Order: sequence, then C-alpha cells, then structure tokens
Amino acid sequence: MPVRTIRVRLLAVSATAAVLAALLLTGCKDGMGVRDEGPSGTTPAPTATAR
Repeated sequence: MPVRTIRVRLLAVSATAAVLAALLLTGCKDGMGVRDEGPSGTTPAPTATAR
C-alpha cells in the first residue's frame, strides 16, 4: 500500500473519532450530565388490608 493511502485513511479515521467524541461529550444541554429527577410517582401504592 502506498504511504499516501495510509496517511489519508489515518486522517479519515482520526477525523471521524474527533467528530464522534465531540458529539458524545456535548450530549447534554447544560453539560451537567444525567440528573436524578426523583421517583415517578409521589403517592404511595395502596396496601391490601385483611378483613
């Protein structure tokens, strides 16, 4: 393989990796990452009572 072809492929792979890294690192709007928003419901589940 000619040296030029290897350099072009290496440049293409490096550019692709840089773009993917930028997209992955800027996935959150505020840069704070994933946050816990609490439980899905605030009302406790009803319990069965024996009669």
